[in-house]
Amino acid sequence: MRVDLALFDGDELLDRGELLVGKAAQTSSFALFQATFELRPDAADIVLANFPEHVDLTKVTLDMPIHESADWESVDLGRYTLAFWCRLDA
Repeated sequence: MRVDLALFDGDELLDRGELLVGKAAQTSSFALFQATFELRPDAADIVLANFPEHVDLTKVTLDMPIHESADWESVDLGRYTLAFWCRLDA
């Protein structure tokens, strides 16, 4: 599953990137965090961590169902918003 991620502080885009989530556990580095991810039979486990001090987040854990997004989806993280788009073409 291909997952596009975008981290926002209000309307300001802080970081954006793409994950290709497969059965093997992997880690990818973004500008502001590190993503560890793995595909299970029914969902993708995605953990975002290692944020810099100026970003008021420590760890974000997502249990993302395997699906195709019709549009950008988002998770409210208080001050921040994590937007994502899932595609099954990976």
